[in-house]
Amino acid sequence: MFHKNWITYDYNELKINEYPNNDYYPTTFKDAVRNQAQVIAQDVKPAVFVSGGIDSQAIALGFKSIGANADYIYIRSSYNGYYDKLEYFFVSEFCKRNYIDLQIIDLEFNQNSLRNFLLESEYFETSVGSGTVFLLEGIRRYKGDGFPVTADGHFVFERVGNICRGIFKKPGLGLSHGIKLENQILFDLYYNYMFQYYEHMHRTTPELQYLSRMEAKNLIYTQLGFLFRPKLSGWEFLDDAGDYPSLSVIDWSNDHSKYARLTKGINVIVNKLGISSDYIENKLKNQKGDDDRFITLYEFEPKYIKE
Repeated sequence: MFHKNWITYDYNELKINEYPNNDYYPTTFKDAVRNQAQVIAQDVKPAVFVSGGIDSQAIALGFKSIGANADYIYIRSSYNGYYDKLEYFFVSEFCKRNYIDLQIIDLEFNQNSLRNFLLESEYFETSVGSGTVFLLEGIRRYKGDGFPVTADGHFVFERVGNICRGIFKKPGLGLSHGIKLENQILFDLYYNYMFQYYEHMHRTTPELQYLSRMEAKNLIYTQLGFLFRPKLSGWEFLDDAGDYPSLSVIDWSNDHSKYARLTKGINVIVNKLGISSDYIENKLKNQKGDDDRFITLYEFEPKYIKE
């Protein structure tokens, strides 16, 4: 779902119809988030799905700052009564600090119900992420009158030789119990305000130009002053042995890299279900083509770097 059809997308070809936006000149991250939130809130009542991560919390802050009539929802998944206390702490503290009334959707699993859920969701046969599958189930169980808004932190600043590019990943199918792309709003993709801000930062910041790769979401730390935190993905409630408070590496080039994680979600799931490791191979094979979904929004030759 895209405002004014600035993007048209048929799950195969993605076409950009309106970029740049000649009526908007971004100055700060806060300004871009507020403008993006405003255009969404004018079109729908937002149901903002918030986690312990920086991108969803920045989105929630945007809607809160404009006084939007919005629902704020956290999906608290648990396995045999165990839930991820670290993520719940980060989301609870954020909401208390910003006077956000948080609704909680509880997803409770044991070994049998987890196995049945993942099989019914075709988790093992698709590229859907190990955390995303639980997010989509939470969206399905949401009973409010808002339209689901989720984060999509896939914009990347890239430099290859003397060429800088802004690239982003085409949305995946995101299918789980009928939750498709048109049934949710991916915040950064809804209109072009966020992307235009990212390009502004890229073109005016030599330090960003010098890096080979950086995910734009990391600007939330530097521009909005968010506190550092471990990277969590929504499946850690299955890993009661993992010491996630000690996870101290932020990989700004790829927050799914081995440096930023203790393990992969599929590894934990296979271990919990006690099934063949062949499922790991099959899942990783399905996810292998995801890098091919990146497309270029803009490119330029930096003034400050010559190789």
